[in-house]
Amino acid sequence: MVRGILIGAGALAGVSTAALGGMGLYFCRSFLKRNADPYKDDELADENYTKGYGKEYEAGVRWNEQAPFEELTLTARDGVQLVGGFLPAEGEARRAVLLSHGWHSTWQKDFAGIVQYYHEHGADVLVIEQRGQRRSGGAYITMGTRESEDVAEWAAYLAEREGSEVPVYLHGMSMGATTVLMAQGETLPENVRGIIADCGFTSPWDITRACLKAWFNLPTYPFIPAVRAVTRLAAGYDLKEKSTLEILRTARIPTLFIHGTKDDFVPPHMTIHNYQVCSAPKRLCLVDDASHAFSWYFDNEKYISALESFFAELEEN
Repeated sequence: MVRGILIGAGALAGVSTAALGGMGLYFCRSFLKRNADPYKDDELADENYTKGYGKEYEAGVRWNEQAPFEELTLTARDGVQLVGGFLPAEGEARRAVLLSHGWHSTWQKDFAGIVQYYHEHGADVLVIEQRGQRRSGGAYITMGTRESEDVAEWAAYLAEREGSEVPVYLHGMSMGATTVLMAQGETLPENVRGIIADCGFTSPWDITRACLKAWFNLPTYPFIPAVRAVTRLAAGYDLKEKSTLEILRTARIPTLFIHGTKDDFVPPHMTIHNYQVCSAPKRLCLVDDASHAFSWYFDNEKYISALESFFAELEEN
């Protein structure tokens, strides 16, 4: 009888381990793995996000798609082939901006309206397609862990192209915001003058945990450790390998933090926490009622004012 109980317990443990592994694999594949079709994520955000700004948003996306970008390629440190694009400023360039898009998204969508604004207001623009997304190589999205290394390489390219006298800024949206914040842990060119982080998260571990809770209503333990294990084996990185918070504790590059107060994907408290621990000169812009990655449209005047005052302060000398 005791032996039967032990065998039953062992079998149950085996089933539980298999179930956890299956959950980890499913979550890893759906959350982190690239789509087989690089254009599958091209659907525009729905009314739940645009809330009356759909026409302006779509116009911004179409402008980005039609702008005459010079296509660029870059080889990442681990050999992954990355794709980007360069658009010179309309008129004389006063600065250059690198734009880093978010999870399962595109720069055309995440920076709808913003690219045109930069182009028409004296900024050369470098857009990048994150690894594991669209035309860039890489089988997995790594939630900023490897992407931050890619951004450092792109920033080096942009700084060399622009010259040492042109201030360079890194502007990220959602996972792209986390990417540019984490890039401060890498070696960046000296003329990277500032960072704009719009709705970034505190760490890959934190956002994975938050999504598992929000999407499946599952607790951290034992599911997140299972996801972590599968991620390490399949995608080759650790959810705890890098922390935005830890990197920001020793940050030196001035940073503008932006977040919409009605963001239901990346909780606004994550940006507030990032802002609180950041040791560099910093500014915080919270946009009332804005949904995820839509602060630009919900209060365009406030967003532009925050950008312009940030640039003015850093470029006044």
